Parts: sequence; structure tokens; C-alpha cells
Amino acid sequence: MVTAAPPQPRFFYGWVIVAVTWLANFTTAGTNPLVFSVFIAPMTADLGLSKAELVLGITFRMIAGGLFAPVLGRIVDRYGARWPGAIAGTIVGITLIGFSVTTNVYALYALFILSGFSGFSIVGGNTLTIVPPANWFVLKRGRAIAISSAGQLLGSAVFALVALRMINGIGWRETWVVFGVIAFLGVVPTYALFMRRRPEDMGLRPDGVTAAPAPAVASTSTAPVTHEDRDYTMREAVRTPVFWANFASTTLLMFAISPFLLFRPQYWTGIGFSGDLISLGLFIDPFMFAAANMLMGVYAERVPIRYLGVLGGVFRTVGILPLTLGMTWPGSVILHNLVWGIGSGTTSVFQTMMIPEYFGRTHQGSIRGMMTLAMVVISSLGGPIGGYMLDHGMSFEVFWWLILAAVVIASASFFFQKPPRALRAHPTTPGPVEVAR
Repeated sequence: MVTAAPPQPRFFYGWVIVAVTWLANFTTAGTNPLVFSVFIAPMTADLGLSKAELVLGITFRMIAGGLFAPVLGRIVDRYGARWPGAIAGTIVGITLIGFSVTTNVYALYALFILSGFSGFSIVGGNTLTIVPPANWFVLKRGRAIAISSAGQLLGSAVFALVALRMINGIGWRETWVVFGVIAFLGVVPTYALFMRRRPEDMGLRPDGVTAAPAPAVASTSTAPVTHEDRDYTMREAVRTPVFWANFASTTLLMFAISPFLLFRPQYWTGIGFSGDLISLGLFIDPFMFAAANMLMGVYAERVPIRYLGVLGGVFRTVGILPLTLGMTWPGSVILHNLVWGIGSGTTSVFQTMMIPEYFGRTHQGSIRGMMTLAMVVISSLGGPIGGYMLDHGMSFEVFWWLILAAVVIASASFFFQKPPRALRAHPTTPGPVEVAR
């Protein structure tokens, strides 16, 4: 007798999860520093604040997000992202609308801190939008996470351009209200209605495939004994060398890239490039990031993901050269952003997939939260320290070379970050199985 395998569904619900997280990433892009940078000029003028005072709020937001990340990760692992996501979407909406009525710096800082607790657009974190697709996909995890992540990059570019027009048309306060409503509507209803924790909760399997038979191992019993790999817990993950190697290299990378992104426009302005040229370059960057992220996300299903971390570092290194070499050719701005965006999108595939691929799906929120806590807090100091170095006489040429060195060291280390050994559950002896005759 032959037992037929249950038919695969024509449509896998995991793609609904990808769509929900893509929309969340897109509509909450108003919290992204790239979008906020458009508001700096009108807000400093109206509120009577310096640029340093206003931008300090972003540092507070990153620290708050980093401190809350371990808690959020455990919540998402245990309960899923459905209601935490709906609550976070409400927080983002309240925060952005709150920006429209703020009149002093202390209220502004409080709103920044509150937005950090949402978990959205926290560099290195994004637990609410990375963990769900990683839970629903294994074989197609690369493309699922890449598609979801593309929402944030495209949203940042679109919202930055829309903000420029809306601020000039209706004012910065009214623009924040519109962005707050969009964030609320883009997250709260979709997470509440459609988000689910794992495919197993709906009687499904990752990728929509049917259950595969467990491999048998030698035994003195007449029945085959099977072993099942189990996922790492947070405590087990932090005891592996690869966890700390990835933490160190990624933190170094984030620490160096933070001031690099912050001071590029100032450098280009100083050597005579026009504002329109700089804006065009900065607009190209996220689109190249998103394109490379989706392409390499598919490719990651065929090669070890650490290779993509290294490849992304190669592109980023080449992308920094126009700055380190002091190129004054206007096209160098476009060249830099094209290559840099490709490198960033390629590296991101490794960074987002590393935890579920190396440590499993079950506790990835807790593991990501723990890693995010230290990474975000440390990397948030990159901007202020970089600004201090430039303010006290360091030339941009030396500054760029230091950043290039950090990118090379961190990216090269990705090559040696191999997955830890699989953890085995206790052996079980299955019952008799029907075979074909």
C-alpha cells in the first residue's frame, strides 16, 4: 500500500506574511533618519534648535530601541508579531503626529524615545519585520526577507522625496500628521488581521512543503532511531564563537558606516558639488540597495550566505574609493552611490539571514534582540565620535581611509563565520511506517 502525500496548497500563506511586513517597512519609513534629515532645516528654524540638538534625538531613539530589543525579541518568539506589531504601529503613528505639535526639545526627545520602543527602522533590529518571514520560509528565506526589507529602502526614498514637496506645500507639521496616519493604517490593520507567528500554528510547514521523513541512524533496535535537529536558545547561541565574531564585525561595520552616511553630503558640498547632484545620488542609493538585496536574496539560497557578506564588502570598498581618492568629477557621486548601494544590499542579506540560518527559527527574536542591544548602542556613538574627530582637525581624506579600513576588516571576517554545529534533540523511536510493495 502506498500512502499519498497531502497535496501542497496552490498559494502559500507565507507570502501574505511577506506582503504585510513589506507594507509595514514601507509605511513606517517616516521614522528613518534619511527621511528625518529632510525635516532638519524647517524644524531647527521653527523650534530654535541647533542641528546637533535636533539630531541628538535620533541617538536617543537608537539607544531606546536597542535597550528594548531583547524584550521585544522574546515577546515575538513567544507570542508572534501580530499584536506587538499592531501596538508598535500605533506607537509610530502617535510619535509622528506628536512631532507636528511639539514646541520644545524635551518633548521632542520623549517622542524619539517612544518611537524607539516600536522596533521599526531600528538599524540591525527590525525584529517585527525580519522574524516573521524568517519563520515562514527556510528554502526561500533569502528572497522572502529581501522582498520584505525592500519596503523600507523604497519607502525611505519615496517618503524623502514626498516630504520635500509637502513641506514646501503644506508645512512640516502637517507633513508629519500625514506620515503618522499612513504609518498607522499601513501597520495596525494588516498586522491585526493577517499576521501569524509560524506556519505550524496554521497546520502548515515552512515554504508550504509537506513534511519530510527524518533521517535514520544506526541502532541495535529493529526499529530505526531518528534524531531531529533543534534550534539554539539564546543562552546556547551566545556560547558559540560565531555569535561573538558576527557581533564584533557587524558592530564595527555599523559604527564606521554611521558617520560615513552622516557626513557624505557635507563633504560633497565642501568640494563644490551641487545640491541637486547630491540629492540624486542619495536617491539612487536605496534603490540600488533594494535591487541588490532582492537579487542576492535569491542567490543566497544557492551559496553559503557568508560569501555574500564578503562580496558586499568588496562593493562597499570600491564605493568608498571616490571619496578616499578625493575625486572631484561630478559623476563620482553617482558612481559612489551606485556601487555603495549594491554593496549595502548584498551585505544586508547576510546580516538579516545569519541568525535564523545559523541558530534556527524558534528563538531568533531573542537572539536578534540580544545582539541588537549592544550593536545599536555602540554604533549610535559613531556619529558623535566622527563629528568630534572632524571638528578637531582630522581631514576628510584620513577620515574616509579609516572608514574604508573598518569596512575591509569587518567584511573580510565574514568569510570565517561558518554556521555552528547542529544541536540534536533526544533520540526517538518512531512507530511502524508503511512502505510501498
